[in-house]
Amino acid sequence: MLDTYDAIELFGLTENGTDDLPIPSDDELQDQIVGETFETLIGGLQKTGLASEIEPLAHGLATLLQRRATQLDTQADKLKRKINGLIQAQDGSEIAEIELENASRAYEIVWEKAIAMALMAEKAATSYETETGRAYTPVTGSRSTKDALDTGAVFEAKQLLDKADREMAERNTITGPKIAVTGDTAATDHETIYAKLDRAHAKHPDMVLCHKGNTNGVERIAATWARNRKVPQVLFRPNWKGHGRAAPFKANDDLLAANPVGVILFGGNGAALNLGQKAEKRGIKVAAFDLKPAQQA
Repeated sequence: MLDTYDAIELFGLTENGTDDLPIPSDDELQDQIVGETFETLIGGLQKTGLASEIEPLAHGLATLLQRRATQLDTQADKLKRKINGLIQAQDGSEIAEIELENASRAYEIVWEKAIAMALMAEKAATSYETETGRAYTPVTGSRSTKDALDTGAVFEAKQLLDKADREMAERNTITGPKIAVTGDTAATDHETIYAKLDRAHAKHPDMVLCHKGNTNGVERIAATWARNRKVPQVLFRPNWKGHGRAAPFKANDDLLAANPVGVILFGGNGAALNLGQKAEKRGIKVAAFDLKPAQQA
């Protein structure tokens, strides 16, 4: 039997004519669809024997949307590469032009769906955080042309890809001084962590918080702080599959390659201390703070 996600993967983009219908507005996607779904879920389970299931169900719903958004992005990338190939192969024939037009239309549909799903996924993550008080961390984001053969289809396809590139760059561009944070994965001392991060934020009002996306301890508390303070975050997740046990240390290298202006350590050992040591060697300021012993797990 298929579960919900498998069914979406299998049937989510079937050609049933609905692709020609308009995508709901941003407000409809965020409030009427995702927002009301969460309200129904939370409200229906509160004060019942299933209240303890609210957190995992809310997290699962947010994760479902995140995974689908990622899958649609992947599909859009594949179609983008196909369009680039068709542009290169254009010979001026009507058949080649029709094929390019069809590929461009398919890309535009998937691309618009990917943007909509990403918006829904972010709303779901925000709703999860509002309802549970926890920061949501998802489980799992040059061309040469033949100008002489640029038919109307080729020109429109190029314009479409350029527009997509610009919008994607605008969404993903985060500016401001980067502050890295890491530490004890068992920490619960919210008060100390919030106080030190508030001090860093006061000094750098446009700061960007960088961390490895740990779901427990210092980094989870810091992620919640960033959400509450509306501070943008950049995650440098360890690639466990590719690097094995060295993954956290490789992630440290990637984080430092982003040139943070400072690193804040809240206890910890191993990968946390490695980040501090490597930062100091690069001449990056490192501030280390102890957490309250009584708050340690």
